[in-house]
Amino acid sequence: MAIKLNYKNLFDYLIDAAICQKDDLDYLKVGVNSSNFNWVIEFPQNPGKLFVKQLPHFSKLSNDVRISKEWHFYNFLQSHKDLDYVSSLIPEVLHFDDSSSIIIYKCPNNYIALQSYYKNQVTFPSALAELVGTTLAKLHSQTMSSQECYTFLTELEEGKLNYQLPYPDYLSDYLISRIEPESLNKTQALSWRFLGIFQQSEAVREVVTELVLNHRHCCLTHNNIQFHKIFVPQHWEKIVTETPDSDQSLIKLIDWEAYSWGDPACDLGKAILGYFLLWIDSMIVHPAIEIKKSIQLATIPLEVVRPSIVAMTKAYINTYPKVLEDYPEFLKRVIQFAGLGLIYQVLAGFQIQPEISLSHQELYFYIATQLLCRPEKFLSI
Repeated sequence: MAIKLNYKNLFDYLIDAAICQKDDLDYLKVGVNSSNFNWVIEFPQNPGKLFVKQLPHFSKLSNDVRISKEWHFYNFLQSHKDLDYVSSLIPEVLHFDDSSSIIIYKCPNNYIALQSYYKNQVTFPSALAELVGTTLAKLHSQTMSSQECYTFLTELEEGKLNYQLPYPDYLSDYLISRIEPESLNKTQALSWRFLGIFQQSEAVREVVTELVLNHRHCCLTHNNIQFHKIFVPQHWEKIVTETPDSDQSLIKLIDWEAYSWGDPACDLGKAILGYFLLWIDSMIVHPAIEIKKSIQLATIPLEVVRPSIVAMTKAYINTYPKVLEDYPEFLKRVIQFAGLGLIYQVLAGFQIQPEISLSHQELYFYIATQLLCRPEKFLSI
């Protein structure tokens, strides 16, 4: 019988799955990550953080197979040792429950989410951005010529290579076509107004449609990179200095549920979007304040995070220079995918924090429009 995890049954489930023992319950720390729909559990005597992940209870998608899809991906990497660098990016999987769509994996205790690092340190060292850029370049370049990876992904998707935004998938249809009345019940009512604003802008719709329908299919992509899904060693500076050319990734990427045989510009674009979000989310937003004034009042100005955007992009190109030969419009696409990711950020936010998304939607759309329609403004790298 399928189980829906909550605070009342979570610990019993962990004990039944032999993940922990009753004695551990007195010492463990539990946090809830609403962005990932999972629990983060720390055991003082266990050398790792546990991520207990289940499909969101409010999911309205039929035949939602993301957890199963993620599990198949982990299994695939276990049987293909030639993808050693990709495998080193993945956390250790401890448990999978297909009937209840639950997966549990472990990340080392001495790792911290990039989002938390920036929040705690309030500094943006270029070397850290370079580490992320280099990691993504190695992920893409190693899988670019992997026939095994291509075959696995296309077979899993039954040969369909149509790009879709990260879940929920149906939002892709909203962004490239007109909203049909019978489909409105699939998403939050508060997001209808934003979708209307989006579809009134013909220039934005044209760019998004072109990105979605004509994106490249050339390597393994995470497809939903965000700072809270990137984990780095707490003492990353020392490790980078001691092992500058390691053939193993120092970074761990979690939540591979949306992976695809896709466009490398999408992954890099979503990564640099994290810096744009730090800038945007530091702005003061109020109906009485004009958007341009909100931008001026940002406590983290764009000039502060821009060096990290440049450093990450340069590190990617330096590690994988051939991408510019094979993909001349790569840098332009990176900026545009950042804009597309920002639009998705608003739509996804309506499911988790609807009131905040409602108050920020015009600001987000304004910045997204600049990234999508004027990428050259951000390309002085």
